[in-house]
Amino acid sequence: MSEDMDRSPSTLADIARFGVTARRVVDRGHDRFVDPDDDDQRRIARSLVIDLSAAADRLPESFRQAHPEVDWRGIRAVRNFVAHDYDGTDEEILWQAIAVQFPAILAALLPEEAPGPAGEKSAVHPCPVDGSGRS
Repeated sequence: MSEDMDRSPSTLADIARFGVTARRVVDRGHDRFVDPDDDDQRRIARSLVIDLSAAADRLPESFRQAHPEVDWRGIRAVRNFVAHDYDGTDEEILWQAIAVQFPAILAALLPEEAPGPAGEKSAVHPCPVDGSGRS
């Protein structure tokens, strides 16, 4: 087993942990997330997007190829968007990333830890970097 493969379980554990934090942010609600007087939840979400991208980059290419249902380029694109446009990041893109995309990514990579509604697995759709993917 290669050194990269040895890191996969701990990297997936990191991603699962990020998912728990994302769920807490989402559970606190959209109103708190967009509260102009309290940016804590948005800062947490930005950090999660950046951390997820870093973790995805640590996964071996063979692992990423084995999971084509995950939009790996989209994960990196959203990270770059958030990291390089810090103050101008659209709150709704950030919300969609943690409320919709994060659970879908977890369902694809860790189905036992991220069940979808009624036990269904969620499809992983491209991340909405330019806002065109928002619902």
